[in-house]
Amino acid sequence: KSRTRYHDTIKIAVVDDSLEDYFLLKYLLEQSSLRVSSLVHYFSLEAFLDMREASPDVVMLDRCLPDCGLSESHIREVRARHGNCGVILHTGNLTPSLRSTAAHEGAVAVIEKGSLSAKAIGTMVAAAAQVGPSLRLH
Repeated sequence: KSRTRYHDTIKIAVVDDSLEDYFLLKYLLEQSSLRVSSLVHYFSLEAFLDMREASPDVVMLDRCLPDCGLSESHIREVRARHGNCGVILHTGNLTPSLRSTAAHEGAVAVIEKGSLSAKAIGTMVAAAAQVGPSLRLH
């Protein structure tokens, strides 16, 4: 049984070095119909991986972080530490090869920053929370 359903509340972690991008996501999530119980912002992947709280349902991971380089190479690390979460890679430059690489590494989705409506972001996060726990790393 999945621990998160669309009508339940969802815990989200946003790993992004840009406050502007975080606040845009926060605004879109607040405008969506998604029921968010927790939205926590981390400026670095290291800070997120070092956190001791319970795993979030969804991690929205910026692709380019100063402390770790390109994040798609760290998706497996996030999933290994927080296996029941869905990972959405958030990027400023979406390419088909990036989408393929991120999916291979365990991301549920890749979205381009600022490209989705509040409704679409809410639906994407809800789907990631539902599907994330069932993805297995190869």
